[in-house]
Amino acid sequence: MNRRDLVLALAVMAGIMNLDLSRSAQLRPPPFESVDGGTSASTAWAAGASYATSFPGTENPLSEGGKWINGKVVGRDWGNPLTVPGIARASISSALGASRYDDSIAHLSTSFITFGANQYAQGTVYRAAGYSPRGSIHHEIELLLRFQITSGNARGYEVLWSIDGWICVVRWNGPLGNYTELICDQGATGPAVDGDVLRAEIIASVIRVYKNGVLRVTAPADMTWTSGQPGIGFWPVDGATKEHYGWKRFMAGDL
Repeated sequence: MNRRDLVLALAVMAGIMNLDLSRSAQLRPPPFESVDGGTSASTAWAAGASYATSFPGTENPLSEGGKWINGKVVGRDWGNPLTVPGIARASISSALGASRYDDSIAHLSTSFITFGANQYAQGTVYRAAGYSPRGSIHHEIELLLRFQITSGNARGYEVLWSIDGWICVVRWNGPLGNYTELICDQGATGPAVDGDVLRAEIIASVIRVYKNGVLRVTAPADMTWTSGQPGIGFWPVDGATKEHYGWKRFMAGDL
C-alpha cells in the first residue's frame, strides 16, 4: 500500500470511529413520556417499561381500558380508586372497625405491562382549596411499589403522604390490616400543596422518597418483596372528605 492509499484508509477509519462515538453519545429517551391534556400513554424505551396518565375519564373503578388491578374487584377486602376527569381518589371512606384499613388501592396489571424490580412511582397532588382537616382526622394519598393484589391478599410497599405532612414507608404483608412500618417522617416535610410532586423509588432493597425533586426519606433496607407493580392508593378516615385529596397525575417506570 502506498502512502496515499494509507492516508485515505486511515481517514475512512477515523470517520467511522467518529460516527460510532457520536452515536454512542446520544442520549436515550427518558424512562417516561410526558402526557398532558387528559390523555394516557405507555412507552417501552430501551430503559424499560413506563406508563403515565392524567386520569382523563370518569371511572369507578379506575380501569383505563383494563390496565389496572383494583383492591375491591380483585382483592375483595379493600376499596377501588375512582376517577373524575383529571383526578384519581378514594371511592370509599374507611371507618372504625374491622375494615379500617380497607384503603382504595390499585396497581398496573401485568397483562398490560410488566415492571422490573427496580422501579419508581410518581404522583402530582390534588388538594382542594381550603381543605385542612384538623384533630383526629386522617387522610392519606399513597404510591405503591412492587405491589400485588390477589383475592384476600395485598402485598408490597406503600409510600404515604398524610394531610398533616407525614411521609411514611410501610410494608403490606398480605391480609387486611397486616402491615409493618419501615420509617415515618412525622411532619418535617410539611403538608402537601396542590401541584406538589411525590416520587418513590425502590432499587434493590432501599426505598427513597422525593418531594419536588428533593430527597426527603430513605427507608431501612427491606427485601421481603422482590417483585410486583407500581400503583396508587388512598386512605380517607375519621371524617376525612374523600373528594378533596388525591392524585391528578401518575407516572411509573423501570429504573
